[in-house]
Amino acid sequence: MPNPGLICSQCNDVADVVTPLNGSSLLAKTMAGELIVALHTRCTEAWADKNNCETLVPLKKMRRRYDNNSTLSAPH
Repeated sequence: MPNPGLICSQCNDVADVVTPLNGSSLLAKTMAGELIVALHTRCTEAWADKNNCETLVPLKKMRRRYDNNSTLSAPH
């Protein structure tokens, strides 16, 4: 059975996927633009240096707000 998780963008180690216990998904701002990367904690600094990263911020979980269990809440 495949191991659920993301592959680290720095080491690409498929045997050691990125999980909340050993890394995270991050929003990176580089000279090429913004992108989302999955990185092991141990690989974060090397990836940032290699890609001339300006900022590296953990992604926050996106949640939708529902009204009446079926429609999105509209701003008033």
